[in-house]
Amino acid sequence: MNHKIGTGVFSVALILLFPGLVLASGTVAATTTATTSAAALKADIERTGLQFFLDHAHPMTGMVRDRAENFDSTPEWNRVASIASTGFGLAVVANSASRGKMERAAGEAYVLRALRFARDRVARYKGWFVHFVDWETGERMWRSEYSTIDTALFLAGAMYATQVFADNVEIGAITRSLYAELDFIDMMTDGGKFAEKRTLSMAYSPEMGYTKSQWDMYAEEMILLVLGLGHPTKPLPTDAWLAWSRKRNEIPNGKQVMGLGEALFVHQYSQVFLDFRGFNDGFPNYHDNSTAITSHHRLIAQTDHRFKTLKAGFWGFSAGDSPSGYRVWSPLQYEGTVCVGCTVASAMFVGERVVEDLVDWINGPHREQVWGRYGFVDSVDLDSDWFAPNVLGITVGPAALAVANIEMGTSVWKDFMRIPEIARGLERASMAGLEAQGARTLGVKTATGAGEDSAKNVERARPQVF
Repeated sequence: MNHKIGTGVFSVALILLFPGLVLASGTVAATTTATTSAAALKADIERTGLQFFLDHAHPMTGMVRDRAENFDSTPEWNRVASIASTGFGLAVVANSASRGKMERAAGEAYVLRALRFARDRVARYKGWFVHFVDWETGERMWRSEYSTIDTALFLAGAMYATQVFADNVEIGAITRSLYAELDFIDMMTDGGKFAEKRTLSMAYSPEMGYTKSQWDMYAEEMILLVLGLGHPTKPLPTDAWLAWSRKRNEIPNGKQVMGLGEALFVHQYSQVFLDFRGFNDGFPNYHDNSTAITSHHRLIAQTDHRFKTLKAGFWGFSAGDSPSGYRVWSPLQYEGTVCVGCTVASAMFVGERVVEDLVDWINGPHREQVWGRYGFVDSVDLDSDWFAPNVLGITVGPAALAVANIEMGTSVWKDFMRIPEIARGLERASMAGLEAQGARTLGVKTATGAGEDSAKNVERARPQVF
C-alpha cells in the first residue's frame, strides 16, 4: 500500500476512511500569500495543524508520524510514529470536530481507529505505552522506552476526545480501560524496589529497567501527576505532588520564576490540557509562571542582539531541530537557533503579544521560509541561514491547541477540566500543597523537600476545586 504523504493516493484513502472529511490539500497556505491579519493567522494555525494530523495519521491504524516534511512530500520510509504525537492528534481532531471544522462523524472515526489500534497492537508495560512505534504495525522501534510522559499526553488527548464524543460508548470504554490499566505505583516505586520513593521514573525499558532519571524537577510532568492523583483505582499518594522541585530564579524584571533553565515546551505541554488559572496549591501559580517565562523569552530577543535570529525578532528557546541536529535550548543556554513553532504554544499565556510577533514573522522578509504546508517551521537560525524543513507532531499539536485556548469558548480547557478524574487529581494536588505549606508555617517537618523551594508566608486559601 502506498502511504506517501502529499499525494492523491493518501488523500483518497483519507476520504474513503473518514467520510465527510474536507481536505485542504494545496490550499493550506492560501491565506498567507498576502498580508495576513491576526485573525486569519490564528485560523490558519489551527487549520494547518489539523491538516498535519489528518495527513500523517496512518489510514488503517491512526498512529501519527513523529515528524513530516513541511515543504516537500514526506518519504515512504518515514514510518516512525510517536504515541505523544498521536495523543495530540486526538485532541486536535476532537477540538476541530467540536467546533465544526470537520464533520463530527469523521472525527469520531479518527479517534476510534487510533484507540482500537493502541489498545490491541501497541506494546505496553504495566499500562505504559512505548514511545516510538512503526506507524503501520505498531511494533516498537529503536528499542524505544516505555514512557510515562508520552503515555500521559496520549491519554490526555484520549480523555479530552471522550468528553467531546461523550455519546460514543466505545471511545469512552477504551479510554477508561487504558487509564485504569496504568500502574502509577509501579513506576513510582520502580516495581516495588523503592517503596518510599515519591517521584516517578521517566521510563522503563526491558534492556535497562527503570530509568535513573526522575520527574523531580520543574518540567512537563504536571499532567502525568494529575492523572496519577486522580486514578480511579490505584491513585498516587498526595505527597507525590510535593516531590518535585519548585526552585526559583530571578529574572530581570524582578520576578521569581520556576523552570528558568528548562526549554519552553516544558511550560506548555501540560497546560494545553490543564487550566491552572485560579488553581491554588500554595506554591506560585503555574499559569502565571508560564506567562512570566514566555515574556522573558521574548525579552531576550529584544535585548540580546549577538545573534541575527534574535535581532530579527524571532524567539522561543526550546527543543527542536537545529543546523547541528535535534537540540534543547533554554533562556540559560542558547545560541542562534529558536523554535518558532514552539513559540506558538505560548499564545495561551500572552495571546496578544505572541500573536503580534507571529503576524510580524509571517508578514516579514522570511515569509516563504517560515511558513509551510503545516504552518510555522519548527526552528529558525538566521546566523546559519537555516530553516527547518520538517515539523514535529509534538510541536504542531500544542500550537493548534494553544491557539484554541486563547478563547474559553473554543478551548480544550472548558471540556477537559470537567473530567471527574482530572478534577479529583487537581483537588488532591491543591490540598497536598496547602497542607504542606501550613505544616511548614507551623515548623512541622514535611515528607518531601519540595517546600524548600516554595514561597514563604503564602496565604492559606481553600483548595480550588474544578
